[in-house]
Amino acid sequence: MEQRVNIKFCFKLGRMATETHEMLVKIDAVSKNCVCECFKGFRDGKGNVKDEPRSGRPPTSTTPDNIERVRRMLADDRRLSLRMIAEELKIRLDSVSNIIHEHLQKRKKIVYAFPTLLRSSNV
Repeated sequence: MEQRVNIKFCFKLGRMATETHEMLVKIDAVSKNCVCECFKGFRDGKGNVKDEPRSGRPPTSTTPDNIERVRRMLADDRRLSLRMIAEELKIRLDSVSNIIHEHLQKRKKIVYAFPTLLRSSNV
């Protein structure tokens, strides 16, 4: 989206697509095709720089039922690995990770163990 804002700025200044591409390549990697497509859209009156909604395959693994099942599994045994949960529920590993981190708001806690120093009184 940031690139489209920059492209629209250059378009409003009256710059050409090639000139805009040359300027943007210096600060950020943007393809010439992207710049030309944006210029075409701006010329046609489509001034929106936000992503348009796209149709796509709806999520099938991240369902309320699976979210609840993962929550119950973690409540029963919090030491379960992502792989173990994925195999049990027969869903993808990244779907389990998404459920745990995004929907259940769970984060991994890091525990540090410091060995005790040997002292003459401990020996």
